[in-house]
Amino acid sequence: MEARNQVYTRETQKQIGELNRLAEQILSEAQLLGSEGQWYRGRPIMITRNDYNLRLFNGDVGLAFPDADGEMRVFFATADGQIRKFPPSRLPVHETVFAMTIHKSQGSEFGTVLMILPADDAPLLTRELIYTGLTRARDQVEIWSPETVLRAAIAKRASRTSGLRDALWLEPGYQQMTMSL
Repeated sequence: MEARNQVYTRETQKQIGELNRLAEQILSEAQLLGSEGQWYRGRPIMITRNDYNLRLFNGDVGLAFPDADGEMRVFFATADGQIRKFPPSRLPVHETVFAMTIHKSQGSEFGTVLMILPADDAPLLTRELIYTGLTRARDQVEIWSPETVLRAAIAKRASRTSGLRDALWLEPGYQQMTMSL
C-alpha cells in the first residue's frame, strides 16, 4: 500500500485544510471519489494523536477502503511490511491528508511529492526545510514557487532562537562551557 502523490506546503493549518477540501471537491466533481459519505474509498488520513492501545501514532498515514466483507476500514502499512486495518470509528484523532505541512511529513516517504512554497519569503523557509521536503520523495519532486523565494530559502540556514541557552546559562552560579567532540 502506498500513497503515490502527496502535497507538501509550509502554509498555515487553515490553508492546509482548504487544500484538502479543494482536493476532495475536485476529485468528487470528477467522480473519482465514492459516494460512501465521509469515509469514501481512497480517503487518505493521518493520525494526529497517539493511541498506544491501537499502536497508532501521530503521523501514521492510512487509506480508507472496503475490506473483503465490504466494510469500510482504514489500512495502515507497518514498518515490517504488514497491513493493519481498523474501523473508522475506532481511530484516534485524525485528519484528511491530500496535503500536509513539511513538518508533518517528517518520517514519511512518498512516490511523488508536490512542494508548494508561499508567494513571499518567510523566516521558517530555510535550506533545511527544503531539504526535508525534497527527501520525502522516492521517485519525483515538483516544486511550485517563485524563483526568488526558492533561492532565498536555499541560501538561508536555520537558526535556533528559543532563548533556552541563555535561560540555562544566565542563572547565578552557572558558567558556560564549550566542549569539542
